[in-house]
Amino acid sequence: MASQWVDVRDLKFILHEVFKIDEQLLGKGPFTDYDGETVDMVLESAAKLAENEIAPTYPDEVHGQPVEAILKEGKVYVPEAYHHLWKLYCEGGWMTTSDSPDWGGQGFPEIVAACASSMFLGCNQAFLMYTGLTHGAAKLVEKFCSEELKAIYLPKMFSGQWAGTMCLTEPGSGSDLGPLKTTAKRNPDGTYSIQGTKCFISSGDHDLVENIIHPVLARIEGDPLGTKGISIFLVPKYRVNSDGGLGEFNDVNTGGIEHKMGIHGNATCTLNFGDNGRCIGYLMGAERQGMQIMFHMMNEERQGVGMMGVSLAGAAYLHALSYAKERLQGNNLFTGQRYVPIIQHPDVRRMLLKQKSVTEGIRALCLFCYWAMDQQKVAGTDTEKSKWSGLVEMLTPIVKSYCTEMGLVVNDLAVQTYGGYGYCREYPVEQMMRDQKINTIFEGTNGIQAMDLLGRKLGMNEGKHFMNLMSEGNAHIAEAKGLDSLKDEAAVVETAVNAILATAMDFAGLLMKNPFIPLIAACDFLNCVGDTLCGWFHLWMALEATKGLAQADKESDKMFYLGKIEGAKFFIQRTTALVPAKCEILKKDETSCVRIPEEAFAV
Repeated sequence: MASQWVDVRDLKFILHEVFKIDEQLLGKGPFTDYDGETVDMVLESAAKLAENEIAPTYPDEVHGQPVEAILKEGKVYVPEAYHHLWKLYCEGGWMTTSDSPDWGGQGFPEIVAACASSMFLGCNQAFLMYTGLTHGAAKLVEKFCSEELKAIYLPKMFSGQWAGTMCLTEPGSGSDLGPLKTTAKRNPDGTYSIQGTKCFISSGDHDLVENIIHPVLARIEGDPLGTKGISIFLVPKYRVNSDGGLGEFNDVNTGGIEHKMGIHGNATCTLNFGDNGRCIGYLMGAERQGMQIMFHMMNEERQGVGMMGVSLAGAAYLHALSYAKERLQGNNLFTGQRYVPIIQHPDVRRMLLKQKSVTEGIRALCLFCYWAMDQQKVAGTDTEKSKWSGLVEMLTPIVKSYCTEMGLVVNDLAVQTYGGYGYCREYPVEQMMRDQKINTIFEGTNGIQAMDLLGRKLGMNEGKHFMNLMSEGNAHIAEAKGLDSLKDEAAVVETAVNAILATAMDFAGLLMKNPFIPLIAACDFLNCVGDTLCGWFHLWMALEATKGLAQADKESDKMFYLGKIEGAKFFIQRTTALVPAKCEILKKDETSCVRIPEEAFAV
């Protein structure tokens, strides 16, 4: 019976047949000791943990009672089942799948860790946020703390004995961190006294571990206003003695937790640092490098949020598919058969194939970003490293925004497939849709990602990074042109790529003449780039599926490859094909939303 939670077959297809990690990655550089069989064992183990242990903890309401993080007498308690999951997750080494063995990691490629994470996230995002933020905070410690602090903190964070967060947002300083008010005062012993309030801190406080480590943005007294004056500090909930043991409470208090639309099991906290003047922090990196350092973690989290979008979409689609095969309703319009499974109805099939094709496209897009990270590690020249590093820079805002935006489309269609039942908490697609929405908002809203792509990324390295990204698919387009079965799709993708490149050039000129046109179009332009890239990935996957289909003996393999080919045609002809027309619209001088007076927005 097919899984309703994870799609191991598709992950293996992308790894081995599309990206060909056995030839291109495994056995090289830091991955010398790994082979495809070992990778498959990791995927199978991750699937078992996801389905058997994590998925049963997903409902945020059981027998009418909420399953959520709660604040009681100043302490935060997570759902009871999370304690067992945390133990299993940490003991299984999943916190450090791709990290250095020097700190207890397993050293697998980033793309392998991402595949495992995708299965976990689709089964309970709220729980996985505790692990993801811990890992991100630990990586900051690894990169920017002294050897002394690393020796104390890293083993306990990577092992899951301690947890971590990311503390940026304040009540008056959200997406724009320039007005940040949290202060740091130098102490004679080299530490800093931290004072201020942070809000919307995911996993900010909980009872899973004995200590929580907070990277905190603050302004050292006397430093300039704005983002250039911000530094970053390592602030433990409990102070740590020189021998690594816990010391006194570090004056980090939880002021409240948010009551949210989704991710109820994750504690989204307001944290008060130094209310009693006894909060101590340790400088990470150098003074006034806070934003630069924090973006190392922020980019990792943005890529992770993109994967959250993919994962919830994937799980929702699998649930909708299973339901559509079982739910009996209506007549088959062509055979006349009565009371048939709803998967036989054309519009339901349309919704399902759109869910399938979108999910598989954004999954490939997201994993390609991790693939690019791994390619940096095995690159033989500085030029190659620079190329792959540039692709990661370009892909990060697209992965975060497009994968969550399109993931929400899939979740919406999954609910629609169930009909009225999908709107009820009896079925998990309702919760999946609620959980998915936050992914378009946090770690920088999708609008901010679009501005990042337009205002920063397109022009990086004189536009070469963007050109490299958009030309990555040229070989696959050329190959597909030689096949009668895919030549039409190849032409569509090629036309979309050219439209994107032309629009990027036009926007560069418009930013100097009438900047409102590209600024208003930024989100739609990013989505057009995503539609084009996913068209390329579908073409790439269809090419490999065509080869696989010609060699397949098992009926299940034939059906899998056929599904990849038909899904590619559906996405390319119904989504990528619209890109050129959309690009023409985006360049029009239509700026009503900035011309309209504020008073005219009212009824």
